[in-house]
Amino acid sequence: MGVRMWGGASWGRAALLGVALGAGWAGAGLAGSYRVKAGETLGGIAVRTGVSVAQLRAANPRLKNADVVQAGWVLTVPSRGAAAAPSASRPAAPARAGAYTVKDGENLTVIARRFGLSLNQLLGANPQYRGGKAVWAGAKLVIPPRTASVTARAPVTVRATGSRTSRWAWPLPGYHAISSDYGERVLDQGPEMHYGVDIVAPQGTPVRAARSGRVLESRADFERGWGWTVVLEHPDGWITRYAHLSATLVKAGELVVQGQPVGRVGNTGRSTGTHLHFGTYLRWDPRDPLSLY
Repeated sequence: MGVRMWGGASWGRAALLGVALGAGWAGAGLAGSYRVKAGETLGGIAVRTGVSVAQLRAANPRLKNADVVQAGWVLTVPSRGAAAAPSASRPAAPARAGAYTVKDGENLTVIARRFGLSLNQLLGANPQYRGGKAVWAGAKLVIPPRTASVTARAPVTVRATGSRTSRWAWPLPGYHAISSDYGERVLDQGPEMHYGVDIVAPQGTPVRAARSGRVLESRADFERGWGWTVVLEHPDGWITRYAHLSATLVKAGELVVQGQPVGRVGNTGRSTGTHLHFGTYLRWDPRDPLSLY
């Protein structure tokens, strides 16, 4: 319980700055320069520096008609504040699965955000672009549906630790759309590790305990970005977190049963919209919640 995470991120500000400088970028969140290394692509550099390909092209006239970058080139990296302005003005694309034609100036990170996907989800449906390979205007992408693999309405049996089995219930019955899955993702602040899944549901939807247990926390935790959050301790070392709530319905120390409402879906703390952040830990070691269903 001594673990501290900023809204699910394992990258502190200092760590992110260190990685950026180590990669050759002279500014984390500030305008600076970047020296291209052998084998790098413009798309990979855009992800690493936290700006879009279009923003890099706008700041470097030599790139406007270039399909490749050359090792040794020094690129100007625009500040994120300036880069955010053109991004904010772009109209949102319809958030539905299917084929998508890449528009001029877009990169995979921008497209993933438009459709409410993580970068990993988009790359999973388009493996040809793994490894930082750039995507160009006119390319066709497969947009996967924003749904979890969980389809059962009732709890399912999974292995926990030892030889015993435990049953996990989905915390939002009837709602399985995932806007951000477990794993590394890129937000406006840069790359981070997301220790949980974000489940989309309407404001105020009851959030139910995945398993029976004891309430460790039921409070407003804005310092770490969780907003209103409930943390439950379960038998055999498992812990679950329910964050960004609009309200908590239990108190610390209280015993709860599986399926009991413990809070309501909200948009508090470091949140990108109305959803439930659902995290699972085994003795505070983060685990992918979807691996339990």
